[in-house]
Amino acid sequence: MEGAAALFAHRSPTKIAVRNFREKGAKKGEKRAQKKGSCSVLFKQFYLGCLAHASYIIGDETTATAAVIDPQRDIEQYIAFAAEHALNVKHVFLTHLHADFIAGHLELRDRVGATIYLGAAAKAGYRFTPLHDGDILEFGRVRLKVLETPGHTPESISIVVYDLSASDTQPHAVLTGDTLFIGDVGRPDLRAALGWTATELGGLLFDSLHNKLMALPDGSLIYPAHGAGSLCGKAISKETVSTLGEQRRLTNRKRRLTSPTTPC
Repeated sequence: MEGAAALFAHRSPTKIAVRNFREKGAKKGEKRAQKKGSCSVLFKQFYLGCLAHASYIIGDETTATAAVIDPQRDIEQYIAFAAEHALNVKHVFLTHLHADFIAGHLELRDRVGATIYLGAAAKAGYRFTPLHDGDILEFGRVRLKVLETPGHTPESISIVVYDLSASDTQPHAVLTGDTLFIGDVGRPDLRAALGWTATELGGLLFDSLHNKLMALPDGSLIYPAHGAGSLCGKAISKETVSTLGEQRRLTNRKRRLTSPTTPC
């Protein structure tokens, strides 16, 4: 791998419960995990309504390091947040190659020297670190574990987030990109121009959902890359965060209300 090979390690997957955390007085969209007398893990969602697009920054105050996931083209908000919390943006992830907006990963690379990470199946005209299933990036109290979750696109990944100050076995959240939305899943019919049929990608999406994401604990928070109004899904909720358990229950309710011959 390029740039950050020493930071990666393969670990066995674990199935456990998680707990939510919010610091009193935290700004909207910002979550903070903190033990008394220690530094914090910071998490913030940025939502751009006109594109129904969600991006994220995860920071560790101990190492003054931050990672940005699926950034907007305008990177000033990430730079400002990092400066406010004395963080350096060293990593930038794309959960997939976005076709509906221009991402800001190249701007973050050029502005602050951030390393770019994409799924191993991605093809791009710039240097990036390819991520395989089970790859782990750790900085301070943050652990980011990669799941390859193709379906919406062949190179799609999801990122499981751990706060090591709370637990080194219990994941806090999963950033699902366009694989799993709140109330919907990513469309598998948008890559025909690249030679992929909806049937082929639909099969990969089914496996990603049931064998990867649904294997995580019910309490895992789901943070997708899009909300209601995005063309990447057909029935996305206006909510921008949920739990895996709630989405599992929603899916089961839909199945009970739908005939066996009708896709859910």
